[in-house]
Amino acid sequence: MKKLLENNRNLEIIKGIIGLILGILILANPQTALMAMATYVGLLALIVGVVLILWALSKKKGSWQWRLSQGVINALLGLLIISYPDVTASLLIFIMGLWITFLGIFQLTATLKLRDKIPGQQLSLTSGILSVLVGALLMFNPFEGAVLGTLILGAYALFYGLVRFYVAWKMS
Repeated sequence: MKKLLENNRNLEIIKGIIGLILGILILANPQTALMAMATYVGLLALIVGVVLILWALSKKKGSWQWRLSQGVINALLGLLIISYPDVTASLLIFIMGLWITFLGIFQLTATLKLRDKIPGQQLSLTSGILSVLVGALLMFNPFEGAVLGTLILGAYALFYGLVRFYVAWKMS
């Protein structure tokens, strides 16, 4: 049990560091962060598409046509995202809002289920509720508030990082 808590503590510290770094970077320049996120998503889709195309053409057995079509769709989607990062940024904010909402629901469920075993339960509950609220805000206002959403995302990342550090501290 001690080893499990130590591993979880180290994981919480890592999540805290990542949250703080992302929060600071996003808050330092939200417009650039937003366009960078959209561009990286486009590059990732393009790279995955090219890899799938090459893999499908080199194997040509099994469901290679399916992989080829996936590759073509990914590559085209990647090119589209890179070409129109502003539209992608708005959609990305919506997707992030959806992700943060699910993260909050999961955190609330885990906190309530493991009430007696989680140190800093009040803070974990607060973080879960805040995650659901921030996620909903981002989902329902993605197009007009992309930069505001990025600022909210940066503030959330800072808060998340601090909560993870607090939980790790309580585990020791």
